[in-house]
Order: sequence, then C-alpha cells, then structure tokens
Amino acid sequence: MEYDEHVYRTRVQSRSSGRPTRDDVASLAKISGATVSRVLSGRNDLSISPDTRAKVLEAARELGYVPNSAARALTSGKTGIVGFWVSLEYSRYRAHVIDYMRTLLRGTDVAMAVSDVDEEYNFLHTFDRALRVPVDGIIAFDNSASISAFAREYDRLAPSIPFVSMGAYWSELKSYVAVDLRQGADRAMQHLLDLGRKQIAYVAPWTSDLIDSGPRYDAYKNAMTQAGLSTRTVAIETVTFRHVKVAMDELVRTNSVPEALLCMNDETAIWSAQALADNGVKIGQDVAIIGFDGIEETAACPVPITTVRQPISEMCQEAWRILQIQMADPSAPPQQVVLVPTLVIRESTRGSSTG
Repeated sequence: MEYDEHVYRTRVQSRSSGRPTRDDVASLAKISGATVSRVLSGRNDLSISPDTRAKVLEAARELGYVPNSAARALTSGKTGIVGFWVSLEYSRYRAHVIDYMRTLLRGTDVAMAVSDVDEEYNFLHTFDRALRVPVDGIIAFDNSASISAFAREYDRLAPSIPFVSMGAYWSELKSYVAVDLRQGADRAMQHLLDLGRKQIAYVAPWTSDLIDSGPRYDAYKNAMTQAGLSTRTVAIETVTFRHVKVAMDELVRTNSVPEALLCMNDETAIWSAQALADNGVKIGQDVAIIGFDGIEETAACPVPITTVRQPISEMCQEAWRILQIQMADPSAPPQQVVLVPTLVIRESTRGSSTG
C-alpha cells in the first residue's frame, strides 16, 4: 500500500504532555537550540540566513510554540510590556485615551499594562503595587497627585525604567507631553465673555479637587475677576446624570439659572444641557454651555456642545515616540512637549448673545 507523504506527515511531539518547548522546535526544524533561541527572540543582528529563520518560524507555528515570556525577559532584559498609569475612575475621555493608546500599541510587539496609580498613591502613599508589574517603560496620564511624587522619588524607586508623563498633569523633572489646559480654558472664558454673558457659573463635583483649583477653575476665576464679575460655583456630587440633574433642577426651581456654564468636563456639560432642556431651558439661548475634553458624544447631543478639545491622538503619539527613544537609549536627555487644546464652537454657545 502506498501512502501520500503530503497527507500522512510525521509530527514531532513534545517530550512532555505540556506545552511545546524550544528543544521541540529545534528537533522539528533540525536546527540547534541556540539558533532557535536567537530567531525566536527576534534578534536581527546575528548572521542567520533567511532559510534558517523560515524553518524555525515554520516549526514553531506547526507546534504551536509560544515563547515563555519570563524566560525571554531574563535572556533579553526586556519584558515587552509598557506600563500605562491612569486613574480608572470612569470617564468617557479617559476611556477614549486608553483605547487610542491600546490601538497605537496594537501594531507593535509591546503589550500595555494599565494601573491606577493615583488610587494607590492617594490611599497608600506608595507605588509598590504599580511597580510590581515588570515593564520596559511607563507612560503616566493625568495622574494629578502621583506624577509629581513619583518623579521626585524616581531615582530611588525606578531609576532604570524610562518614564513619560502626559496630559493636563505632568512633571517637569522628566520627559512629558503636556496639554496646556489653561490656554484652552482661557479661550473658553473669553468666548463666553465675548457673547456678552456675565452671569457665568463653574460646574464641578464637590468631591474633586477641581472644584476650586486646577487650570479650568483658575482660568474661570481670573477671567471673571478681570471682567469685574462675581464668581459662582455649582457643585455636583459626582459626574452622573442623576447628580447633575439634582443640581440643575435646583437652579430652575430657584429661578437662578446662570447665563452660562463652564463645566469641568464634557460629561458634566452633556448632563447639564439635558437636565436644563428637560425643564424647558433653551440651550445656547437661555444658557450657554461649554465642556472640556472633546469627546465625540458632544457633537451628537440634541444641541451640540461647545468643548475644549484635547489633542488625544497627538498626545499619545508623542508620548509613545519619546518613550521609545528612552527605552532604546536610557541616557537620552528628557524631551518635553507642550500641546494646546482647541476650542470647538457649536450650537450650545451660538445662540443669541445677551450683549
């Protein structure tokens, strides 16, 4: 009886019942284990012929071989992981940033490990849990309290791990990609004043330190003071429709709806607009509303919301570019970039002015 060798192939099995090993790949490819290790580690600086490389990769594919990441890290000194430090208190803006960074890294061999460092630092005043994850570099996004603290202690805590901060909060001690939210907030306030709005309130959660500090609030207070106008803060409990609605309903009940609202973020602006509209207030006419961050949902509201759009794609791309440079050359000097957000004017501030 004759057998078709293309149908009945001899398959090299792993010597154990577990996952295939490097030696199994070497046996099937009939190539030394050392050469297999070099090929599978991705090293292109060695004299390995294309034919040899192809045999190793084909054998690994056939066996379903997956390199042991811990062993590979010991051999190369690289983990293939980048730490992404971000507050995990949910917001659509943070979700957009995380998704963009994930998409950016998808086209690389690098995995992203997300850690909520602000929470750890605020409650425990340490970075032990975050630094427990072995990484080749760290990008820290909008960690208001922990970024400065980590940068100050960097030489003691993680001197060999490249570190880049980005967003509205950054450390000038290390590389950063800053978003100058103050310039964006100044433009937002000037826009409201140019419309002739004088009764302008600032809306933020009383549970946040942004209720009376930070670039948004500072721009608001400065503009109102310079214009000789009284400041007013509308405090909400959290950025949810339920809590924003409570605050907006109270403004309507007491007949004290201001002429304009500068909201801490887009979600607050969206919920404020919806709650006021439900009470018959005309958005863009009776009250002008501006949010911050530039999430795409602001354009889809019944009355599209004017927003200070943060440059998400450019910010993430620049931070990743800088981190790659530092991972390749830890002695490279810090790089510091400042980006400016864009005021996107929509119908929520295009109604009749009061001037």
